[in-house]
Amino acid sequence: MADTNNTHTHHHHHHHKKDGSSLFKQRSLANIRRRKILEKVLKITLMVIAVLMACAVVFVYTVG
Repeated sequence: MADTNNTHTHHHHHHHKKDGSSLFKQRSLANIRRRKILEKVLKITLMVIAVLMACAVVFVYTVG
């Protein structure tokens, strides 16, 4: 018997109470994601600072 309105045939079980291990896992994954984003931001910031310093050095040597 095919249900024409619903394309999903599997059931999703939602657990309202989370045990300590699943909370720990969820927090750990969130921390990993946050750390990766922070690493990207810091890397981009350092690269921008390096480029600006290089431009400043070139400017000082050509103008001064």
